[in-house]
Amino acid sequence: MERLNRVVLNLIFCIQVLLLFLLFVENRIDLPGWLQVAGRMHPLVLHVPIGAMIFLALLFAFQKPLGLEHSKNVIYLGLVLTSLSASLAALFGLFLSLQSDYGTEALMRHKIGGILLSCLCYGALLWYNTDRKKSVFLGIGVLSIITLVFTGHTGAVLTHGDNFLWAPISKPDVVLTAENSSLYHFAVEPILEKKCFTCHNETKAKGKLIMTSPEKFREGGENGIPWVAGDPSESRMIKAFYLPLSDDKHMPPDGKPQLNTMEIDILKAWIKSGADFNKKLDQFEDGDSLRLLIASLAAVQEVAPVEEVYTFKAVSSKVVEDLNTPFRTIFPLYQNSPALQADFFVRKAFEEKALEELRAVDDQLVVLNLSKMPVSDKHMSTIKSFVNLERLNLNFTGVHGEGLQELRSLTNLRSISLAGTAVEARHLDPVLNLPQLEDVFVWSTHITDAQRDSLSDLYPDVSIVTSQFKDESILTLSTPLLENEGIIKRGEEVVLKHPMPGVTIRYTLDGAAPDTLSGSIFEKPFPLDETTVIKTTACKDSWYCSKVIQFTCFVEGIKPTAVKLLSVPDPKYPGEGAKSLTDGRKGLIDVLKEPSWLGYRSDPLEAGITFESKPNLSKIVLSFGRSIGAHCFPPEEVEVWAGEDSLQLKLIKKVRGTQPDGYLPLSVDALTIPLEGTAYGYYKVVVKPVAKLPDWHSGKGEKAWIFIDELFFY
Repeated sequence: MERLNRVVLNLIFCIQVLLLFLLFVENRIDLPGWLQVAGRMHPLVLHVPIGAMIFLALLFAFQKPLGLEHSKNVIYLGLVLTSLSASLAALFGLFLSLQSDYGTEALMRHKIGGILLSCLCYGALLWYNTDRKKSVFLGIGVLSIITLVFTGHTGAVLTHGDNFLWAPISKPDVVLTAENSSLYHFAVEPILEKKCFTCHNETKAKGKLIMTSPEKFREGGENGIPWVAGDPSESRMIKAFYLPLSDDKHMPPDGKPQLNTMEIDILKAWIKSGADFNKKLDQFEDGDSLRLLIASLAAVQEVAPVEEVYTFKAVSSKVVEDLNTPFRTIFPLYQNSPALQADFFVRKAFEEKALEELRAVDDQLVVLNLSKMPVSDKHMSTIKSFVNLERLNLNFTGVHGEGLQELRSLTNLRSISLAGTAVEARHLDPVLNLPQLEDVFVWSTHITDAQRDSLSDLYPDVSIVTSQFKDESILTLSTPLLENEGIIKRGEEVVLKHPMPGVTIRYTLDGAAPDTLSGSIFEKPFPLDETTVIKTTACKDSWYCSKVIQFTCFVEGIKPTAVKLLSVPDPKYPGEGAKSLTDGRKGLIDVLKEPSWLGYRSDPLEAGITFESKPNLSKIVLSFGRSIGAHCFPPEEVEVWAGEDSLQLKLIKKVRGTQPDGYLPLSVDALTIPLEGTAYGYYKVVVKPVAKLPDWHSGKGEKAWIFIDELFFY
């Protein structure tokens, strides 16, 4: 026992020396991975000395009244445990401090407090077994308690921000309203305060991004400004909300309160309107989407949100994590609540099994958002299994209404959104009879105001909304949809559609923008012989025409005999090798790691293509991804070499890609290389990435990426 005691005391002493040494040389430390893991155990270990010190203080104070025969030995063992655990907590904390972005001053105070506490605990241990004055031991103990409080406070500042303890009683008496404050301070900042400030403040600034001050927020962090004014889809902070919870770049991190759909919509609308910090609500135009969102928020700002209490059992975090994909997000409705919300993204990526998989949380699913997904009446039989569902969003889906009778068993349903669907008034009876139903949204459907009034008389407790913003102002139509998925087969016809009845769809194939007078009227499906850009808009009386939307329709070409990669793609984006170029699978631009994409940066893509039949080619079309914020640019140059085999080649065509002069939305585009009728047995295609990003880009001077998913030969 004596030998073990000496080993432990020597270990504690060595840790004290190591702590003091590391404190002075930490800037030169390159921490290995296994020590980074040890550092992340700091939150686990730090509670041991806190509990042990409180226990020892009580035991020492009441040892005589308790009459403990072996109190001295118990206190000594407690001091050993306290000293060892305090030393390890300080050491692990120092390792952790080398891995995160914290404010220098606050971090240094916390580190010094932790090391001082470790030394004091060690001093108390050494002093206790001596014959020296006990008053000194008591003094060390009191000083240790004071240091513990100081260190705990500075630690709380690091993890929760300044004034965490007193914040609930130190709020200003002035209540912000849409009239007396800027729209940012009234609506945007409260969202950031609840969901972002704990990790992005003056004390703890992850990624060197401080959001607590508008001035610092405008400066951005180590990756630049987190938004692109006017373009939320290219803004890093918006992209981070939609990443899977398991992704290290997902924000807020897993375990922190997540943003709900309304909060994300407000942030997106704020960015789209220019990310202005000073503009008031009344300075926005009447039809501005942000003004409409905030006006509805202002109308209910005095109603405090009440978190529902649910009695059903929660599922494990592992189940939730496994259900999260790039196209489906599952998250708790409230912090520590068993109730879950599921949101689906990217229409083209939707699969029926993705909805079926939610049966794993059929009791816990309370909110289901299927807006704009290819969902139809047949899927109602799956949705009815979510017995605790309260809110269901089916806006702009393929629901016609006959399947709504399947939802009669959803007795907890409070809100259902059917905007932009083909439902008719006669289809609503099954859901309008539900006991908890409060709201039904059916704007942009076949249901007329007269039918709404009739239904409202029959169901007075249900709000039936047939106008998008509950006013009679002229609204803008949503854009038309392209029904064809993926690559269009030879002989397949193109189908354009719009969810609202009575809409006229106009389109062009020559690159011109259609409007109410120009462009062909879509009356029936039409064929395409080669990859074509379709520009289209939707128009209707008493509505503003939709924005012009552009679809690049990739049409199946001549299949080569063999394709071989002559250069190696970046190891992070290998796709499926040469197969990715002609497998007929289109890539999704917001998921560049999927197998459809080949990514190149340092070297050009070089591919050899063999045709045994030597077809007379008029053009080659290259399908590439454009994600300006992710440094993914169009090719700088494409060369086509041709000959009878790979040893007899000559350059037959060279084209340059059109480069953007600013940030643009994500897209998959086509680059056409005209060949003017050539018939060779072998072609080599060389695709060169942009060597240096332009000066206006946040990564100016760096190499750009190219992402290629298909080659088409016509």
